[in-house]
Amino acid sequence: MEAEYIALSTACRSLLPVADLLKELGGCLGLPVGPSSHLHIGIHEDNAGCLILGKMEPRRMTPRSKHYAVKYHWFRSQIGPRRIKLYKIDTAEQLGDIFTKGLTQTQFEYLRKQIMGW
Repeated sequence: MEAEYIALSTACRSLLPVADLLKELGGCLGLPVGPSSHLHIGIHEDNAGCLILGKMEPRRMTPRSKHYAVKYHWFRSQIGPRRIKLYKIDTAEQLGDIFTKGLTQTQFEYLRKQIMGW
């Protein structure tokens, strides 16, 4: 679970500046950007423990997660105010597996088609 949680934190660390940039560009292009406008950001995760820890209210540690570095927990404070949704996705549908795991040929071809939009 720790590796998945670190990956989720890293994804948020890369995602949030892009979201801020989009809001700033929207203001420069004359689009209505105000306190009521927000981006619909969804993050797909296949690890159940990571999802539970990310969504846990109030933000707290579990006995198995208390040793994680504090730098990985910061994204949980951004989920509510930025209206980020964490979604459960089936492991067979996880598109990132094509880059990180040794897959069978059928699973590889299925994920490749999903990425290409076929």
